[in-house]
Amino acid sequence: MPVLSQATSLVTIKTPKYVIQEAQDERSYIRRHWLLFSLLCLAVVTFLIGRYSNIDMLKAFKGQKVTWDELNQELTAENEAQRKSISMLRTEAIIKDQAIAELQQTMVELNREKSALKAELVFYENLLSHKDDIKKLRVFDLSAVDQGDVIVLKVVLAQKLEKARMVEGVLKLQLNGISEDQGVAIDLVEQFKLDDAFAFKYFQVKKYAISLPNGFNPTTLLVELHSNNKKAKVVSEQFQWSDILANKATDLTQESSVNNQ
Repeated sequence: MPVLSQATSLVTIKTPKYVIQEAQDERSYIRRHWLLFSLLCLAVVTFLIGRYSNIDMLKAFKGQKVTWDELNQELTAENEAQRKSISMLRTEAIIKDQAIAELQQTMVELNREKSALKAELVFYENLLSHKDDIKKLRVFDLSAVDQGDVIVLKVVLAQKLEKARMVEGVLKLQLNGISEDQGVAIDLVEQFKLDDAFAFKYFQVKKYAISLPNGFNPTTLLVELHSNNKKAKVVSEQFQWSDILANKATDLTQESSVNNQ
């Protein structure tokens, strides 16, 4: 007995231990990746929505662009029309300014012509008023105008108005003066190659342009009229240069002397 108990005590029998667990159902692939599928579907839906939305927006933008292009064309056409209108107004303004300037110039010229006509009228009235005094060929008027570089000399010849006949001849212009304290006489016709011929029935106006030598101070101007009629006498008249230059020769008969040769 003691031996059996010892043997019994030496042999130990191990019983298996079992753990009973509840079997769990295995999830499907979709269930395991539901989040990925959800995100994918969401992305697809978003893409589709965005695509069609973008198409609508693109169409809207295209329509708006067409509207802007049309508006831009209208504005461009309006600007072009305004530019042409402004250019036309500027051209009209320039034309008006030119017309006004030309009108003013015309008025100035008309005033000059009017003054010239008045001067001629005064001349003719003066000529006619002296018809009783004009008994023969003479220098009716004489004046000189200093224009800077030249002096314009005007000689008016006249003769008896009643029963007048054509008279022809040549004139002589001799300018007397002082140069370097010496008396000097200048033959203007020869010096400046002037036209010395005259031919008229009632009167004739002769105009000449002359220039004075440096240092020459004129004192008197001698005018001689030589008629082609050998029977006619030479008319000689002498005038003070100061009166001629100042246009004061209103009554030249008082300051001239007639020498019969």
